[in-house]
Amino acid sequence: MAGKEPHDSQLRVPAGCRPSSRDREQREITESIEEYTEGIFRLQQELSVVGTGDVSKYMTVSPASATGMLKRLAELRLVEHTPYHGVRLTPKGTRLSVSLLRRHRLVECLLVNFLELPWDDVHELACKLEHYLSEEVADKIERALGYPATCPHGNPVDATAEDCTRPLADCEPGERVIISRITDERTEFLGYLLEIGLVPQTEARVESKSPFGDVITLRLPGLDSLVAVGREVSGSIRVVSAVQAVNSLTVVCSGSNITAAERAENPAVTA
Repeated sequence: MAGKEPHDSQLRVPAGCRPSSRDREQREITESIEEYTEGIFRLQQELSVVGTGDVSKYMTVSPASATGMLKRLAELRLVEHTPYHGVRLTPKGTRLSVSLLRRHRLVECLLVNFLELPWDDVHELACKLEHYLSEEVADKIERALGYPATCPHGNPVDATAEDCTRPLADCEPGERVIISRITDERTEFLGYLLEIGLVPQTEARVESKSPFGDVITLRLPGLDSLVAVGREVSGSIRVVSAVQAVNSLTVVCSGSNITAAERAENPAVTA
């Protein structure tokens, strides 16, 4: 077979697509900055004061690494950081975080509702994709999905929405609650919740609580046996009163995107 005649190809890669070590480095730095900013926003929703240690633990980096990044964020006017007095997002940092969370949660909806990926296995992928979506693309995804109010784990697409929930850990025996959202979105954690049936829109009754609140025992629909969870689990599940939900005819921040196949495989998961 004769080889092709050599010639000068007219094909050229577009300037914006040309690989550059400098561009890759800049993109990596930008993603890190965005991840830290979003992480601080999440921590502020859970803690009254966010310290360097909290950031270090959340990002799973050394305290020295966290301190260095906080200085960088302060230089970019994304945070106000006073040593020994905690860190707080500036209005600029808050706007960036809200935008990132919106894109993140819309991507999760797309992956679960449209591509039918597992409910418990989309968070990490969304963490990667959120950095590459423009607001215009996010708007189109939101419109195509029918303007979802929450991500598959119940967290609001609009991170500034009023939060009427409270931790399951704060509930007392006898209370009937509805699971509203899950704040810990690690794959293994979500997989465990799916296995025992603690997903958004599930109603539960608190049967008992250990003296120091370390263990809460729940009764779930369709299960003969009780479900006991520790503080790590109950602290990461946000709920609303079932009575409140009935009276208002809506549950703010509730919503589940568990697929029919997952419900069939997990009878404990109820709508």
